Amino acid sequence: MTDMLKKIFTLILFFLFPTGLIRPALNLMGHSVRSGAKVGFTFFWCDFFALDSDVRIGHLNFIGVSKLLIRKGGRVGHLNTVKGPFSLVLRERAALGNRNRILRARPGVSVGFSQLKLGAGAKITSDHRIDCTQSVLFGEHSILAGAGSQLWTHGYVHDVEGSGRYRIDGRIVIENNVYIGSACLISMGVRVAKGIIVGGGTSVATSLVEPGLYVSASIRRLSRPALPDHRDDLSRVVDKRLIEKKVYIKRRS
Repeated sequence: MTDMLKKIFTLILFFLFPTGLIRPALNLMGHSVRSGAKVGFTFFWCDFFALDSDVRIGHLNFIGVSKLLIRKGGRVGHLNTVKGPFSLVLRERAALGNRNRILRARPGVSVGFSQLKLGAGAKITSDHRIDCTQSVLFGEHSILAGAGSQLWTHGYVHDVEGSGRYRIDGRIVIENNVYIGSACLISMGVRVAKGIIVGGGTSVATSLVEPGLYVSASIRRLSRPALPDHRDDLSRVVDKRLIEKKVYIKRRS
């Protein structure tokens, strides 16, 4: 069976039959679905997925990723869109709520391996937007709370004149026991250390490493970024498949 036929057959099975009835067929096709996993009316378009026992996935989700792995007690709500060449990993009792949009662009725009990983007991609530150009990693018992937050693992710096620009990619790491309030914006390359609280409406453009509560300060002027070849925190990506010719990875701080 070709990969395309496998995806089509899987989609039809979930469309027509309950999970318990189709579990043997899914396992024969190379997936891994344990007894006790339950999936609602959801559209799967995955190369591979593994669902442990006591996993629950709600209705009207579209999950089209390279690899899906949900451990025991993991939860996915309703109306989520998870799409692109990356892996989605939910560890034990981790949860993805409702109406979230988690996207990664096709190869040629994005490059290399990427994953969204929620540690044990971590949770993304509802109505958030997450860009997985690079990986987004949540530690244990951390929560992206409320609604309306955005996590972006890439950004651009435009030349002062003309059409030139370059892109900076960088993974986002949220360590254990972090709380992030509603409507926050977290930029590429940011690490939020263990136990930190990020207040609602906060823009986080640099790593937070000291314990405490962080909120947005008053607006202020900063200098323009130095040219990328003069920055020791950036490494240029060399990949002929990339459409963008100037792409840099931000090194972890």
